[in-house]
Parts: sequence; C-alpha cells; structure tokens
Amino acid sequence: MISDYLKLYLPPILLVTGAIYLVAYPYSYPAPVDLLLDIAPTTLSVLGAGLCLWFRKSNPVFCFAIAVALAYFGTSMSETQSAAAFIFIPLAWMGFALSEERGLLTPSGFTKGLLLIVVGGMIATLGYPANDLGIFSNLWIDLNYAMQWRPAWGSWMPLPALSFGTFSLAALVLTVRLIIKHRPMDAGYLGGLIALFGAALRYGDLPATPIFITLASLLLILSLFQESHRMAFLDELTRIPARRALLADMKKLGRRYTLAMVDIDFFKKFNDTYGHDVGDQVLRMVSSRLNQTGGGCRAYRYGGEEFTLLFPGKSIDETFDYLEEVRERIQGTVFVIRGSDRPTKKPTKSKKSTRKNTGNKKVKVTVSIGVSERTEKHEDPMDVMKKADRALYKAKDKGRNCVIEM
Repeated sequence: MISDYLKLYLPPILLVTGAIYLVAYPYSYPAPVDLLLDIAPTTLSVLGAGLCLWFRKSNPVFCFAIAVALAYFGTSMSETQSAAAFIFIPLAWMGFALSEERGLLTPSGFTKGLLLIVVGGMIATLGYPANDLGIFSNLWIDLNYAMQWRPAWGSWMPLPALSFGTFSLAALVLTVRLIIKHRPMDAGYLGGLIALFGAALRYGDLPATPIFITLASLLLILSLFQESHRMAFLDELTRIPARRALLADMKKLGRRYTLAMVDIDFFKKFNDTYGHDVGDQVLRMVSSRLNQTGGGCRAYRYGGEEFTLLFPGKSIDETFDYLEEVRERIQGTVFVIRGSDRPTKKPTKSKKSTRKNTGNKKVKVTVSIGVSERTEKHEDPMDVMKKADRALYKAKDKGRNCVIEM
C-alpha cells in the first residue's frame, strides 16, 4: 500500500520541488539550455497530445492545448489578458479533469474544442484599447477592474481575487477527487494545475514561465504512462493486480516462495441465483479480504472467481496459518441480499402494500485454497502454480472451504 502511494505521489512532488528550486535560485543558463527552455513547453505539449491519441485519451489533449497556447503567447499578453486567462484556465482544467472521456471526433469533443477557441478569442479581444471598442468601452473598463480587483484585506493574495479563487476552487476539487479515486490521471491533473499556478505567479518572468509550463506538460505525460500501466496490470473490478502483473512478478521470484490458488465455492450457482451485480460484490469482498492477508502476501485476480496468493521468501509452514486466517475471515463475512419484491423507494405510511414481503436473505461465502511451494523438483513458478491448482481441486473434492497443501 505504501509503495502504491509512493509511485503515485513521489514523482509529481519531486518534479514540482525541482521546478520551484530552479525558479527560486536562478542563474545564467548556457545558450543550449535557454534554447531548450524556449522549445520545451510547446514540444512536450505536442508530444503529450500525440500520446493522448495513442492511449485514446481525449480530455488531456485540451489541457495540452492550454499549455501550448500559454507557451506560444509567452510574455506577449497584456496585464488584462493574462488576468482573464488565469481566471479561465483553472476552471477549464478542472472541467476537463472531471468530464467523461467521449473522444475527440465526437459532439462532446467538438464542443470542448469550440469552447477553448471562443474563450481564447474573447481573451484576445481584451488586448484592444478601450477607446477602440466604442459602446463596449465602459464594459471593458468594468471588466478589467473586476478581473484585477483585490480586496483591502487581500493584500496577501499572490494573484487577483478572481484568479486566486478559481485556482483555489480547482485545486480543492481535484484534491478531493484524487483522494477518492486514487488514480494517476487525477494526480497528473492536480500536479499540472499546481504548475500552472506557478506560471501564473511568475508570468512573464524568464525562465520561470517556461519551466512551470514544461512541468505541467511533464506531469500530464507521466500520468498518462502511469494510467496506462494501471489499466494493463490492475483488475478494474476488484482493484487488485491482475494476471499480467502476476506473470511479471513470478519472473522475479527467488529460490524460496509459496503460491496459493483460491477459488470461491459455488460461485457460478451463486451468480445465477442472485445476479451478476451481487456476484461482483462478492468478488470485491473476497479480493479485499485476500489483499489483507499477512505474511508479506501479494494477492492477484487470476481470472473469473479464481485468485492467486504469492508469498515471496516464505515456506508453506510459514504461510499456512495466514491462509487459514483469511479463509475463516471470508467465511465469517455475512452478505445481506434484498428481497426481490422489495420496492426501491420507501412507500408512504398511508399506503399499505398488498404484496407479501419475502424479506432479506443472509448468505455466506466460502473459499477453497490449494497451496504449494518451490522445491528442487518444481523450480519453475508455472510448475508450482500447477501443483497448487491440483491442491485446489483436492480441496474441492474434500468438501470445499478448506486449505490443502501439496
């Protein structure tokens, strides 16, 4: 669990810390580095957009478009334009992070792209002097004042009130989403937003602005790779590593390990009787219990209702008690299944149902476990797995809900 958090949070923290250090302690960069800082924001954003197309992710494309626009205009925006841009950017960034993936060449994709173009055009018009806007000149003056307004008590604000407010709102929402979802893309969106906040604070300063924009693109690209890895190696339903992760980890095993195959008893019958939704709940419960197995155990979903437990550096004697403990824990979990005729909404007191309520049903789930360890005769991990699978069949023949070693 700790390693999962480190993988998710450590890279963004290190990158953000490095960027802050470069900005806080500037020094004269060699000409090649200056050139790199000039082209890096746009180059990385275009590269990131291409990776999005490869990974079939549409929402980050629009975030990369924001980074490209910010890098392209550089220090050319007026004070009014930059104030407007940094009000809109956090809201757009948050919107793209929260919206569902619907593709680029779809009505949703066209709508998002059109929104960026329209708002970008509106920000561009703010570069015209008020006298050139005719009847809209007073509106322009009021809008300019509102965008750059700071309250008397807000002298501590690093940005105008509206910009600071939108950045704070977006950061709060994305932080809550990251805590709830715990996904790499959410970490990338939040890290990118923090980087853009740094760009807003130091907008127009060199090399601060290109460094922070480059950082935003880097964090999104990193999250794309992490998300791709997560989707490939993590089971979507149970949220534990899938078979591909198991096969990869089996190649890294040493000369001593124990492997157990776990199967949910009568799962097909249970699934047919109570439905796939309840069956999915059972799979999630069992995987959650297996994932809490002690002894340095690693739990994987092998497929269907079958799971694998891996104990690196442990013998059967050292792991047997842990297996018995998790089997008993699963057996002790009670499922309450709602009656099939129970209404989804609570009826009013004035109305009495004429249907007989069959009530809720309590059911228990059990598992059978077959376990084997590496020996001189069975050195290959696949042989050990086959041996554990044979032990699993013996557990079923013995009456299920037991642990058999072989």
